[in-house]
Amino acid sequence: MTTNTAHRKPLPGTALQFYDAREAVEQLRPGAWATLPYTARVHAENLVRRADPAQLPDYLRQLIERRRDLDFPWYPVRVVCHDILGQTALVDLAGLRDAIAQQGGDPAAVNPVVPVQLIVDHSLAVECGGHDPDAFTKNRAIEDRRNEDRFHFIEWTKKAFANVQVIPAGNGIMHQINLEKMSPVVHVQDDEQGKVAFPDTCVGTDSHT
Repeated sequence: MTTNTAHRKPLPGTALQFYDAREAVEQLRPGAWATLPYTARVHAENLVRRADPAQLPDYLRQLIERRRDLDFPWYPVRVVCHDILGQTALVDLAGLRDAIAQQGGDPAAVNPVVPVQLIVDHSLAVECGGHDPDAFTKNRAIEDRRNEDRFHFIEWTKKAFANVQVIPAGNGIMHQINLEKMSPVVHVQDDEQGKVAFPDTCVGTDSHT
């Protein structure tokens, strides 16, 4: 979601727009942009695009001056979960749906606000190896048998919840899939002002992400 209009500009050579975080930072302190780490620049763009305009100068000064005295927001594009922690969060959402239904509300209205990508990669126990050409197939069969109930629930969440994407077991480890398949690097989003491009950001629930 984009909320602000200041510093929004056409992206030359495209039909897209972008938020000029460099301009916002330089207005506060000329020359400061060149001193910011790349991660801080991504964070600055996030603030320029989403933060309360009245608070934006103070937020940006935290980055420029490397200060920590003022809390400031961050709006990640997506949340990347492995199956252990991701499943726990989805169980909580399913329980919330039950509670909403008991009170006469619409349980389908309970969904993650930020898109969630759940990658099943924390269940495999390698029992067949060595030179067995069928080792992968055998290990996957063992994994499915041991996790039948859990995998069934995860598959249900993929269909039941909006904003949930599931990468099933057997596709690789979470940080590899995140880098190679899940991240678009640059997101393009439609809003009331047109199409806006901005850097991908995520919260990850494993140490590598």
